[in-house]
Amino acid sequence: MKRFLFIVFSIVLLAFQAEAQELRCRVNIQYNDIANADKDMFNTLRSSIEDFMNSQAWTHHSYEEQEKIEVKLTLRITSQSSKNFSGTLQINSSRPVYNSTYTTSLLNHVDDKISFQYEENEPIEFSENAFVSNLSSILAYYAYIVLGLDYDTFSPNGGIEFYQKAQNVVSAAQANDESGWSASSRDDKTRYWFVENLLNSSYAPFHSALYRYHRLGLDIMYDKPDEGRKEIYTAISELEKVYRQKPGSYLLTAFFYAKKDEIVQIFSEGNADEKNRIVTLAKKLNPANVNDYDKITSTK
Repeated sequence: MKRFLFIVFSIVLLAFQAEAQELRCRVNIQYNDIANADKDMFNTLRSSIEDFMNSQAWTHHSYEEQEKIEVKLTLRITSQSSKNFSGTLQINSSRPVYNSTYTTSLLNHVDDKISFQYEENEPIEFSENAFVSNLSSILAYYAYIVLGLDYDTFSPNGGIEFYQKAQNVVSAAQANDESGWSASSRDDKTRYWFVENLLNSSYAPFHSALYRYHRLGLDIMYDKPDEGRKEIYTAISELEKVYRQKPGSYLLTAFFYAKKDEIVQIFSEGNADEKNRIVTLAKKLNPANVNDYDKITSTK
């Protein structure tokens, strides 16, 4: 009887875990810089990372298959010494837009301070309460960042709990003297400062802008394109508050890096006044891409 109950419990637990998986993560590993690279080992690493990201229950919420968050990781290995690896990691995540087949980019971020140890067939293990390995900490950190950004687009400040989890990962990793976790660097792109900015109350308008842009803007574009475009403009206007706090904030860079092409597409359909206003605003907030925004007014 006990054996029967154990089997039933195990089946229920497995079913729950399968339902709770939140990410649909694809991994690409580039190792052209490595002489005589062990292709089998890198293929195993790729599978291990995908299994880790896709099998872990990152939240207590239930996800249907169509609700999973699309994530793409591109890991470029630039050096290898025995089981020590270093390189860069590009993280892309996207979200479906309501009542359409369109998906919108939420994050397109490159972490150039990747270093970790790995042995072939070694399991990637993670604990919320302790540092286990740099590889699992990096992957868990970005899983929480991706979740936070996604939840921010569906409810006001919906991602805060996940940014806090990412910050906990940072705190646990700092004692291990690995790059990217330290507060000593003032580079906003480092893992420490990226999540610090996401939790900093001075940049709170960033989160309200994400919600308004996606839930009140993009999600109604199919039925009400003019109203949706107005909400998106209002959302981008909210980012001026972040700009006033810190014109060079990486939060602004990250937002426009993910959104600039979409903004051009959306406002190319607007009237002359809308085009002129968004071009002026976007060039102010994102001066690195001024030429892209000129495409809006050049469209008739």
